[in-house]
Amino acid sequence: MTEKIALLVDSGSDVPPAVLAAHENVAVVPLNVHLNGRDYQDNVDLTPDEFYAGLKQAQTLPKTASPAPAAVSQKLHELFAAGYSHVLGLTLASALSATYTGFALAAEEFEPAKVAMLDTKSVGIGSGLQAVYALQLIAQGVDFASLKARVAESIAHSRIFFYVPTLHYLRAGGRIGKVAGLVGTALKIKPVISCDPDGVYYPVTKSRSEPKAIAKMIALALAAAKPHAQIAVAQGADPELLAKTVAAIQAQGHPVDFTGNVSPALGVHTGPGLIGIAVQNP
Repeated sequence: MTEKIALLVDSGSDVPPAVLAAHENVAVVPLNVHLNGRDYQDNVDLTPDEFYAGLKQAQTLPKTASPAPAAVSQKLHELFAAGYSHVLGLTLASALSATYTGFALAAEEFEPAKVAMLDTKSVGIGSGLQAVYALQLIAQGVDFASLKARVAESIAHSRIFFYVPTLHYLRAGGRIGKVAGLVGTALKIKPVISCDPDGVYYPVTKSRSEPKAIAKMIALALAAAKPHAQIAVAQGADPELLAKTVAAIQAQGHPVDFTGNVSPALGVHTGPGLIGIAVQNP
């Protein structure tokens, strides 16, 4: 039987909207966001623009919750009902969220040969680029076993870097990882953060100004990019800085394949002003 493969991702894996629109074989399970006394489904009934507008008015910091396994299971059943024979699931780092655990629990209902879940050890556009790569492989006719192996290899060799103007939101949300040591000097430095091989946040470099931090982040991303790497840049309520970052990367001879917004569920933990650069190495 010819394999018909679908992809399942969480909304914290920021797959570029143009990619989602162009592929029928990808489904998204939304995370949950609690903001200003209301509960929302991430990127379903709360857009990034609406989130950041609401954040300015918030009396208390918003919170997030991972999708319930039942919500993941429902999406899987829908994909199989639509005629797909196999499903590969990709989630943001399990070190940052319980989302992977929920995906893995839902997968236990199905044959292991038909459903597989991978922890991208990344977040946002970093996780989203793994989904882009998986969709490209599926379009090339790669079989399910090879798809799992090649995406897992890509996860091991890819990188994510991001800059945030303040560590306040990371600290408040408990997602600060190995960046915690910078909190005492947070007003004096501008850090660039990445995910280690386990998906835990850690500081890569520190600067005294935003321009210097962005320049260092671009240098790190380009140094990490191997031949045929895909690069994407994402922003959180700072389109002007996004445009400057994209232009700076392109000026150094590497195309930027995708741009996008940070999902509200991630914006809860990073706040406004984030710029992230993802490098997907096949």
